[in-house]
Amino acid sequence: MRRPTVNLPSFIEKAERSVYWLVALALMAGSFVYLLFVIIEAAKGYWSGEFTLTTLHLLNGTLLALMLAQLVFTTVNFLHTGILKIEPVLIVGIIAAVRRMLLISATFGIQVEPLAPIEFNQVMIELGLLILTTLSLSISTHLLRIHSRKEDVLLQGVLHEKK
Repeated sequence: MRRPTVNLPSFIEKAERSVYWLVALALMAGSFVYLLFVIIEAAKGYWSGEFTLTTLHLLNGTLLALMLAQLVFTTVNFLHTGILKIEPVLIVGIIAAVRRMLLISATFGIQVEPLAPIEFNQVMIELGLLILTTLSLSISTHLLRIHSRKEDVLLQGVLHEKK
């Protein structure tokens, strides 16, 4: 009896693409459901008169949904081009850091009692690290864009010379 031949690399490639599509669909579905939940909860909060806390939760939820959408974009883009672009991932990191900074600022802005000195120091250290993270991710994104433009110019020159 003859054993069927299986092109294993092709099979693995197809399986990998299937996993990426499933991840993209799961992230998008999760983003839609979460965003819908956030909007419904915001409507309830605004209706009950809790404007500050509701706005804080709405901001937090929408930024999280934006991060998920950016990850979906990155995954789908990778599936279409076969190239993993790092810039969208850096942008997700920037959004995550800004989201956390906004939450910290808003949470302590509405807090009635002052923080203990050690808690205050911990919050200030976290904010400082988030600022450094945001700055380093922004610089990385900028440098990546500059490098990408230089590659585009070089590629245009090579294509022009071939004509």
